[in-house]
Amino acid sequence: MAAGQGTRPLANQVAKTVVDSAPVVKIVCVCLTVVYFVGLIPGVSVKNLAISAGTFLPQFKIWTALTAGFYEQHVIYLLLDFVALFSSSATLQPLWGGEEFIRFILLVQVLTSISVILVYFFLYVVVRREWFLFTTFNGMGGLVAALAVAMKQVMPEQTIAPIPVIGWSLRMKHVPLSVVAAGGVLAALRLLPVSAVVGICEGFFVGWAYLRFYQRQGAGREGIRGDRSAAFAFSAFFPEVLQPIVNPISAVVYTALVTLRLCPKQSSIVDIDTFNSTNIHLLSADAQRQRELALKALNSRLKDADEPEAWPSMDGDTADMEDATNAKPHVAHVEVDMSQASAAAGTPSSNGSSGKPDAGSS
Repeated sequence: MAAGQGTRPLANQVAKTVVDSAPVVKIVCVCLTVVYFVGLIPGVSVKNLAISAGTFLPQFKIWTALTAGFYEQHVIYLLLDFVALFSSSATLQPLWGGEEFIRFILLVQVLTSISVILVYFFLYVVVRREWFLFTTFNGMGGLVAALAVAMKQVMPEQTIAPIPVIGWSLRMKHVPLSVVAAGGVLAALRLLPVSAVVGICEGFFVGWAYLRFYQRQGAGREGIRGDRSAAFAFSAFFPEVLQPIVNPISAVVYTALVTLRLCPKQSSIVDIDTFNSTNIHLLSADAQRQRELALKALNSRLKDADEPEAWPSMDGDTADMEDATNAKPHVAHVEVDMSQASAAAGTPSSNGSSGKPDAGSS
């Protein structure tokens, strides 16, 4: 009875989360469920729902670019997908809007599937083994990683799970890399195919690249593009020990993407028309921290400044007060030789010449 009573609040909370979720999330969950049961139909091959380099274009199975990301073969992973969608949509969907949220999902799903088969096709060209051509990819691991990246952008310092034993807390900024690491561990235990881990890595990068360079910010999505803050740099997803190694690698990749015109070049010019009251909040957290530090430094300097001199005591002599009142400020007079100043500045002297040249100068 105690166990049953303990599960009721959890079940009620889950039911409330599902009911209160946005229609977009419910539609995506329905699609996941439908594709899962379609895969259970006898005669429906995995190759008809999953994607592979050898069947995508040669056999013209274009639809697999979309169905692969929504096709899970195990119910455990299907339930994990539901958890990721419901938990992230509660924050992202009100912030982005339903249209942008579904755009992000579809974009990540399709680009992740295509990028995975491009990786395997490249491996086939290098190694010349047909196994790489017909290795299938499916699952929503790439989208889960991309949603973790988006959550890290919105609320990086949010505590997920405190670990008092080691005095450390799992924060939202640690989740994206943790998803990649969890995929690697599951693949090492043969609980997840290697192609799924490649998909997680690709989804991580696709989601970050879209949010970093392409997503429109501000009301109506008409503001600036992307989040160029240092806190959202690619190296910021890694521990500080690894950042000096990741920085030059990410710089090389960024230069290559700019050269291929797959990524916009970073510009230091800001369009003042887009900098209005609706997107003031888009200033980077970096600049905000710098402003706060500058204000603190200014306040400390003002406090350390000398206090103004005290007014004359009211108990003193009248003559002293009159002297203090009638005292004239000391003014330092500085005589400036205008001819020398003009010569030093390289301009003609104004001593009656009005800028005209001397008679003998011609």
